[in-house]
Amino acid sequence: MKLGRNGRNLRAHTPRNGQDVSHVIFDMDGTLADNLELIVRSFNYAVAKFVGREFSREEVFSRFGPTLEKMVADTVPKEDGRTAIARYHEHYRSFFHDYAHVYPGITELITALRRVNIITSVCTGSDRTMTQTTLERSGLQNMFSAIVTADDVTEEKPDPEGLILTMQLVNAPAAQTIYLGDAARDIEASKRAGIASAAVLWGFGKEATLRAQEPDYVFDSPFDALRQFT
Repeated sequence: MKLGRNGRNLRAHTPRNGQDVSHVIFDMDGTLADNLELIVRSFNYAVAKFVGREFSREEVFSRFGPTLEKMVADTVPKEDGRTAIARYHEHYRSFFHDYAHVYPGITELITALRRVNIITSVCTGSDRTMTQTTLERSGLQNMFSAIVTADDVTEEKPDPEGLILTMQLVNAPAAQTIYLGDAARDIEASKRAGIASAAVLWGFGKEATLRAQEPDYVFDSPFDALRQFT
């Protein structure tokens, strides 16, 4: 029986090697792009004028999970919500190249997967506007066969709705699909969708927290994933 890099037995359906994987789904924030600093700055630009204070990096990170719309709704008065979201997107787009970048090895990983005819997709909890900005500014916008955002689903992760929709869009079987993400909710969503999970250690999540979710794979870097699946 094959063992994942975390040393645990893989589930029966888990792809055994690169040839068994036909579809790789990527989370975006903290997996494709290192954009936490930009998210924090954009959130503060969006809400500080309405609440009279700025939030620390830790405070903003602790709010991750719900959509941007819900994060803003929980922070500013209802009548200021739409304006705050517009301010967020304005700042995020304007300062992307100052405070965000693609993780080293991501472009090489996606290119290599596509070269061996593995379908690549994105399933993210970010809304469509932020997702488009991130992928366009990162030069990744043409590298995915399907892109599912918070605007395309009714339930956020760890609900598996987004992952199931992503597979449906490219007609990919669950038994040959794997989801790469940097958060515990990504691993849980993978399990609930019946697909293999991979915890990425280069993102925002803490290694101990990710390993506690018992993912099928644990990757130290995009190059680590590259060696596994190509």
